Amino acid sequence: MFPRREFLKQAGLTAGCTLALQNSSVARVEQPARIIEPFLEEYGFWDYTAPVAGGMEQFGPDDYRLLLDDMREAGMNSLVICIKWLTTGYYSRLPFQDQFPGNPVIESKNELIRQVIQETHQRKIKIRFNLCLTYFDAEVFGGTPYNTFDNSSGVPFPRPIGVYDTDAPGLVERACQVCEEVVEEFPGVDGYVIELEGAGVEVPHRIDRYNQWAKEHGKRPFSEIGHPLDPRGMDAPEWREYTTFSRFKVLRAVEEILRGKGFDGDLFMICETGNTDYGVYQEVHLRNFHAEFPHWGALTYEYEKWNRRYAMMELCIAQPKTEGMQVFYLPRGVMTWGRWPFAHPLQESWKRDIEDILMLQPHGVWWFGCGTVNDGAHVGLKRLREVGFKDGVDARRELICTAEALSESVSSDAGG
Repeated sequence: MFPRREFLKQAGLTAGCTLALQNSSVARVEQPARIIEPFLEEYGFWDYTAPVAGGMEQFGPDDYRLLLDDMREAGMNSLVICIKWLTTGYYSRLPFQDQFPGNPVIESKNELIRQVIQETHQRKIKIRFNLCLTYFDAEVFGGTPYNTFDNSSGVPFPRPIGVYDTDAPGLVERACQVCEEVVEEFPGVDGYVIELEGAGVEVPHRIDRYNQWAKEHGKRPFSEIGHPLDPRGMDAPEWREYTTFSRFKVLRAVEEILRGKGFDGDLFMICETGNTDYGVYQEVHLRNFHAEFPHWGALTYEYEKWNRRYAMMELCIAQPKTEGMQVFYLPRGVMTWGRWPFAHPLQESWKRDIEDILMLQPHGVWWFGCGTVNDGAHVGLKRLREVGFKDGVDARRELICTAEALSESVSSDAGG
């Protein structure tokens, strides 16, 4: 183990983090020259073991060890691994879960991730799992999905993936089965981030449920509110409030399962946002969520720093903090997902997020993307090389360098 400054030096970086790795030919971005009191409770990375995602998808033991060493030397104390995305990135015995071949975690029967949990704790880093509980293999899950996807960011799925709303028949039961399997399979996980993306969609089987809720709460009936309804893409207050209410039964059920199995860590829900030409939107009714689940944290995100930047930061950080919520923010890290090439370099995106984080001060930050060894939907090795990075490690270390101000903003009494 060596001090952070020495780590930066050995990585080819100068003091103050104004230069990147010597191997990189990308544009250099100076980081903000600010001295502030430490405010981050947790700081680290967020990535995926799931097939098609890229990122950790093809990581082996040495890739994980190098990542964890880089994190520890950079003062990071928190890691989130998504093992259940649109695809499944762990070995599952549940018949409705996909198990696509060639995934190192699945082929190891989960031993690879158990080893990562152990080594993460050895470095005094917290580890959480992200579970996306509304996406499943449409061919084996059953029922009728709201929509199906055959690719993500142009990378094809082996089979169509369906998205199911939180009122879909069987969704709550299947979500509980996933949580029960995961908490039993992976002891020692410090927390869970529950993702219910797609929970706000308008589908016929929700109309009667909505009308019943609206009558009980003095809201307008379904026939009198605008259509199509999607609180992530238009201002639909009643629908946002209802679909947030619809999430609650899932959250209660999965928390009961997790606690019943002895899990005593923390819980978060992703509060999805929308960024359109005509406005920015928060899919979740934050006040109602916080009132019902005050012990849960909120995770928000924004990846396109060139579009309506300050409005999105109001939604992502300022508004949840105003409601008294613990808010963690997920900015674009080593991530090439989206319309390619980007409007500006990754380094400029990092710089803007650093500025916004220092100004608005969320409780925690997880950079989305820690590197890759393959081409996937969230991050592709080919794309990284197109913009001058040698590999995923090179990109990660440049991000760590550029964001040194955040490493220095981690509270000294933050747990790890």
